[in-house]
Amino acid sequence: MAKIEIDMKEIERLAKEFDQVRKQQIPYALRLTANKLAENTKLHMETKQIPSLDRPTRYALNMMRVDYARSNKNPVATVKVKDTAMVTKRGMFGPDQVLGHLFTGGQRRGKGFEGLMQQAGILPKGMYAVPGEGVTLDGYGNMPRGLIVQLLAYFRAFQESGFRANMTTKSRAAFGRRHRRKNYQSAQSFNFFLIRVGDKSRLHPGIWSRVGFSVGKSIKPILMFVNKAVYRRYFDLPSIADMIIERDLEFVFNQSLNHAIATSFWRRYSRRPSPEG
Repeated sequence: MAKIEIDMKEIERLAKEFDQVRKQQIPYALRLTANKLAENTKLHMETKQIPSLDRPTRYALNMMRVDYARSNKNPVATVKVKDTAMVTKRGMFGPDQVLGHLFTGGQRRGKGFEGLMQQAGILPKGMYAVPGEGVTLDGYGNMPRGLIVQLLAYFRAFQESGFRANMTTKSRAAFGRRHRRKNYQSAQSFNFFLIRVGDKSRLHPGIWSRVGFSVGKSIKPILMFVNKAVYRRYFDLPSIADMIIERDLEFVFNQSLNHAIATSFWRRYSRRPSPEG
């Protein structure tokens, strides 16, 4: 038979020490809590909010980041859109410039192809080019890049520097024949044409396509020139963060404090010699 006897003085000492450790570990636990809540907010954006967009790209799904709290004295973690310090496929612009309008709304910035069209005198300065009803958007809801390249080449908007991408009159005709055979087998002709701002036409300024048939023709809007291209605000990030804090704060803090205390005791007692030693 084995008898186990507990010294109450030792219990009192351990209780006092535990209370002291608990107080000492609260700042660390608060830092852990801030970081975890920031991670939860980022996860909520990636799994619930961003997927609600119309066919979001992987670029959009991965646009969020967390700046972690590093100090117990100032336990502040930040959830934000990745900044312009990152090298991206968007002409050296970071997600904050490409997709920041989703969080702020307002006027969008000009796009690269719009700048080329303005330099070529196709698109007036201060105006924007938006997809027309005659365009089939890609799987992510954007205008196909191949079509943009075709339009720039067709209207000779490329700034030639070491290569000749712009179409000549002859290559325009060849392009029209290829496009007609591929997409409009019963048609007799195909071409793009430009309606400039101020032209006497019933058509809206922009780029249109014209398909000629044996009887009649079909005209479709491809790129429309508009004075404003305004985005609405999709995500209220501060409100989303507040919702996550209200939902998770108590659980995350208790979990963080338990972790802080456990690691503190482990560090403290792992350095002590064992009773047998």
